[in-house]
Amino acid sequence: MRLDPVYLVAPKKKPPSIPTRRAFLIAGGTFLAGAAAGGACGYSAGATNVGVGPIDDAPKTGNAGLDELRQLALKAPIEDLYGKWFTILSAVNDTYTDDSILWGGVRRICEEAINNIARHDRKQTAAFAIHVISYATSTSAENLRPLLNDLRLIR
Repeated sequence: MRLDPVYLVAPKKKPPSIPTRRAFLIAGGTFLAGAAAGGACGYSAGATNVGVGPIDDAPKTGNAGLDELRQLALKAPIEDLYGKWFTILSAVNDTYTDDSILWGGVRRICEEAINNIARHDRKQTAAFAIHVISYATSTSAENLRPLLNDLRLIR
């Protein structure tokens, strides 16, 4: 009896299904490119006020600083207006004492300080607003005097 060697052909080995280094680098690069493009597009979409036209309710004065403060006082979201509370209160205290539109912004700031206890600087805002309203001589400031009692309660 004779034994002849038999050679069996094994099927070709499949490459491992785990990602290779090249696939990882391609996927990582694609992710970074997408994140950069998405971040840029998201920022540009969020930074513009889409659908909000120019604020033309207040007549233009020719003074760019006053016009900007008037726009804030009239139509800006309360977050933007409250972020400039010191500037607006200083403006009605020193420079623009008779501007009724700015006094409307002062009213919005005071009401926000009274109603929103989560504001971290509401005590300073209330103290300065009390000073400004108390010593103002304009008729617009007279309309804000009823708010003084509520402002004084802020501790």
